[in-house]
Amino acid sequence: MSQKLLLIGALFAMCALPVFSQAIPKDTLVVGLDIGIIVDLEPARVYEDASNLVIWQIYDNLITFNGTFNVLSPGLAESWDASADGLTWTFHLRKGAKFHSGNEVTADAVVFSFTRALALNFAPIWMLKQYVPSSENIKKIDKYTVAITTTVPLSEGLMGAIMGVQGICSIIDPAVVAAHKTASDPWANKWLQFHDAGSGPYKLIEWAPNDRVIMQRFNDYWGGPAKTKNLIFLDIPEVEQQALSLESGSIDIALNLLPSAIEKFKTEKSFKVYEIPGWHIRYLAMNAGMKPFDNPLVREAVKYAIDYNAIVNGIVKGAAVIGETFIPVGIPGHLDATPYHKDIQKAKDLLAQAGYPNGFTTQILCTPTFPGRDIAIEVQQDLAAVGIKADVVQLVAAQMYTLYRAQKQEMIVADWGVDYASGDSLVKPFAHCCSTGPDAPVRQLAWRNMYSNCKLTALVDKTETELNEAKRLDMYKQIQQTILNDGPFAIMYYPLNQYAAKASVKGFVPMNSLSFVKFDGVYKE
Repeated sequence: MSQKLLLIGALFAMCALPVFSQAIPKDTLVVGLDIGIIVDLEPARVYEDASNLVIWQIYDNLITFNGTFNVLSPGLAESWDASADGLTWTFHLRKGAKFHSGNEVTADAVVFSFTRALALNFAPIWMLKQYVPSSENIKKIDKYTVAITTTVPLSEGLMGAIMGVQGICSIIDPAVVAAHKTASDPWANKWLQFHDAGSGPYKLIEWAPNDRVIMQRFNDYWGGPAKTKNLIFLDIPEVEQQALSLESGSIDIALNLLPSAIEKFKTEKSFKVYEIPGWHIRYLAMNAGMKPFDNPLVREAVKYAIDYNAIVNGIVKGAAVIGETFIPVGIPGHLDATPYHKDIQKAKDLLAQAGYPNGFTTQILCTPTFPGRDIAIEVQQDLAAVGIKADVVQLVAAQMYTLYRAQKQEMIVADWGVDYASGDSLVKPFAHCCSTGPDAPVRQLAWRNMYSNCKLTALVDKTETELNEAKRLDMYKQIQQTILNDGPFAIMYYPLNQYAAKASVKGFVPMNSLSFVKFDGVYKE
């Protein structure tokens, strides 16, 4: 306890100020970001990037990702294998891995962790529960072996994507939970909101809401001690202040910056910029259940009317890459295809073939905020050039999404995120719809836009149980190609994750999702 108090005391004066009044010690890495969204650090409840980022430093999963999502890496499980039918995955734990308490990570801890997450039943649990609905599906074989049985056969890639989800699939020390549980809180949920029971490369020292997260190296980490002793996440919600703090030396890394700041740091030798396409999709959707968007030629015409370059390079100032398929860069199965570009004559010809040589009148829904509003206005201008008169209707998000979920929109500018590192989390929203009525089992984006394609839906269902990884990824590409050709979505871009750091910072590896950035290999020269 005295060590903890000494560390907090030494760092408190620095962290409590907007900028440091003294140089950051070499053994301390200070990261500026917006952590105000963190509600708590209960592993079973974390969902947002900032919360997941903390959890990823202090807890371990059976499986992890090191720099790429195309290859699964051993975590607390050093190996794994599947039954012939693909329904049971057996995980072989590494011996000697320790929790921060000094207790050994065993099969009992793995069974306990999944049982706890399922029992608490917080919002993120659906990702696990869709395939592992009950603690009865998780069995201890021996001290270092666990078997997990799923409701349907899972390929290695899909299994790994689920097991790699932070929080709900993090392994927790059952002895620490037992020491802090109460009659009314048998899972020590309240205690774990501010403390950790993990085995990750860093241990949690303090979380001060809307201020800082302080972590310290766990010297007995199975993967070897982190290269930097102290890791601090400093809450700097204002992006301009993050840039100033990095320039002044008050922080080592800035994770939330404006494109203008990124461009400035690119020109300065004392800083290094990191850019990678993120797990986010910005799109325009057309309601295929309403005329004229029930005609695939009209949908194609709209896709050719849009000036994608103006949106990416003009509106979002290059802080994105053009992307026209719904599985973003970095997720296995991404289809690298961008056939659409602004072609006014082709759009007009398609409209004429569809029976609309003089265009038509429609509406575009958007929120009154950047960039949705600005994109809607750009699309309005682009459509006008081919004879389509589109009125832009700005609504607050709650109103807009109420209409969207009720299938009341004609056109809409919206966005979508990725829940876990598999195309499985995207093919269902974008392509699963065989009925546009209330009986549909999946009522997400394809359903909202009344795009019914039963043959495609059958292929989506087949991907879930395809055990051959190469075949499954090829199916994802087939589905994306169909949506690209015929679907109701004009997907525009994937935003870039843009970070900047002092040039002295080494070992920083950006990921397509901020949630998966690891800091144990980061150090300062």
